[in-house]
Amino acid sequence: MPRPPLSFLASLVFTNCSLLMAEPQAMTAVDLLSINHLTKGELSSDGQSFLYLQREVDWEDNLWRDQLWRKQVHQAGSERQMTFGTTGIREPQWSPDGRNLSFVTKRDGDDEYQIYLLPNDGGEARRLAELPQAPSKHRWSPDGAFIYFMAFPAREKEEEKQIKDKTLIPRFEDPERHRHLWRVEITTGEVEQVSVPEASVVDYSFDRKGEHLLLSLAPGVILDLRHRSELWVSSPDGKETEQISNNLYQEGGARFSPDGSQIAYLAGVNRAGENYYNTNLFLIDRDTRETTLIAEDFAGEFRSFSWSESGESLFLTANIGVATHLFEYQIGPALLTPLTSGDFTLTDWSYLPDQEVHLLKIQSATDPGDYWILPEGESQPARLTNQHSQIEKQFLLPRQEKITWESADGHSIEGLLTYPLGYQDGDAPFPLIVQTHGGPRSTDQYGIWKTGDFLPITARQGYGTLQTNHRGGTGYGDEFLRDMVGGYFRNSHLDVLSGVDALIERGLADPEKLVKKGWSAGGHMTNKIITITDRFKAASSGAGAVEWMSQYGESDAAYNRGWWFGGKPWEKNAPTENYVQTSVFNELWKVTTPTLIFVGEKDVRVPATQSKMLYRALRDLGVETELYVAPGEPHGFKKPSHRLFRINKELEWFEKHVHNRSYEPLLPPRS
Repeated sequence: MPRPPLSFLASLVFTNCSLLMAEPQAMTAVDLLSINHLTKGELSSDGQSFLYLQREVDWEDNLWRDQLWRKQVHQAGSERQMTFGTTGIREPQWSPDGRNLSFVTKRDGDDEYQIYLLPNDGGEARRLAELPQAPSKHRWSPDGAFIYFMAFPAREKEEEKQIKDKTLIPRFEDPERHRHLWRVEITTGEVEQVSVPEASVVDYSFDRKGEHLLLSLAPGVILDLRHRSELWVSSPDGKETEQISNNLYQEGGARFSPDGSQIAYLAGVNRAGENYYNTNLFLIDRDTRETTLIAEDFAGEFRSFSWSESGESLFLTANIGVATHLFEYQIGPALLTPLTSGDFTLTDWSYLPDQEVHLLKIQSATDPGDYWILPEGESQPARLTNQHSQIEKQFLLPRQEKITWESADGHSIEGLLTYPLGYQDGDAPFPLIVQTHGGPRSTDQYGIWKTGDFLPITARQGYGTLQTNHRGGTGYGDEFLRDMVGGYFRNSHLDVLSGVDALIERGLADPEKLVKKGWSAGGHMTNKIITITDRFKAASSGAGAVEWMSQYGESDAAYNRGWWFGGKPWEKNAPTENYVQTSVFNELWKVTTPTLIFVGEKDVRVPATQSKMLYRALRDLGVETELYVAPGEPHGFKKPSHRLFRINKELEWFEKHVHNRSYEPLLPPRS
């Protein structure tokens, strides 16, 4: 593999020395956007080597790029960068014997992203086969003879030519175009289709011996059709198949038990299979097809799971309030036991059965997320990577803590408060930014590192930030989540406003210096709140909806919205009154708050038309407003320059309307 230039190594040594010698500084927006994040960690089968991606910002090319790194688990300072390409790396995987690495990338001469193999001890990566379509979710077969992957079939050459020449327009959401499962033989590079052509593969996994495949098959690739997927068991070549489930809801992350007698899966349904509940874990018996809901009384939401080596228990990560932690569920005694706890959250986790060890990525208010090792049966994890171990010595970081308050109806609500930088108990009340999460089936958790939240930057500017886990979110039980069923804005906005009142009553927030912001569902919430109060000096709405019927018809994900409003807007006897009454579109005449609006040009989740309606209404009503439609961007901005622009523009807007002062924007660094 190519080696980095000496100038790079010299600058790295200089940077590390500078970090050790310099006093901590307040973080800038460029600093936050330039943090190198670690993702996709994976241990080799013998537990001795660790593979991960390191994401770095490239301001010149205006992108983030993932590179492949490897580390010896029990050898300090053994980190080694394995790739240096300009395209970046996806989906790093170990071969079952640990001798090779596989990953997906695009190199010179590739028309599409391809699967590459790289020896564990280094060398030049080789392309496994020439795939006509980009692969996703590639995985080794347990015997190491094949790599399986999901991909669309190649179009006919004449059809592809007509599309390229713009003489043929592809069919929108083509119901006949399915994503299939394929496999490529390692020794020959031969590719064959495994799954049936009449369905789309959502996910797949192997049993421990590699004798069977477990497939999740849906009638189409679009998001809403994935909710109608069912489980099938197949031979490794796909020639023998058997349907296992028939329940009309999506079974996520399905996995065989070690002996193959049971299948575990996640689903956002209750025991009766009714939709719109916190995600639960189910077991289905291979022979009888009897389905069992486990840990039914658990108030959190399960996120991921793995069978133990023996199959007598399952390890699970679960969202409980402002954190995600690790649990063990023992099947025999039906006992759920927490394995981690504290003021941090797990943002990545996996379990290696052969070595009985957990791999944890731990994020907190003082660490963007390093990887840790937790052997089964032990209580304290050991740090594996040190990418962020010195960040507190490099930067001055704000304090973040969990807080609770009572909502308007007396219900207990929880959230996170990030204080202004340097705040001491007893200081004067501070300006408060009130931020609500997306989803809304989601939750804010420990950590200050999301670039869309930019909490270290607002703290540097003297703002506190309240993140509210309002009703309609996950991790607080089904009644809490289902508060939005039948009416989106029932208690959620009151939960947010009561949090503001609580901080004012405690002498923390200045009632004359309030700001409201949010993205996606947080944008919906912002749009709602500015129609019912003028107490906020400024607002920022990112990719938020204002009119629910058009949003239902435009969005690529309408599934959950039917539950919010009691049905589809175009069906017979449709609940159109509920759609209209819950929309803020007819209430925009009440808005007086200066409102900044952002959206991506190619956003298909909350299309730009929603933001344009908001902008044109406020402009026509004489409310100070600005709209920025980011070129080429989807639902979340992908380009570093666009994220920096948003940070600059929001701070400029807040400073103007809260403090009546200017703000000097920070420009992207250039070499």
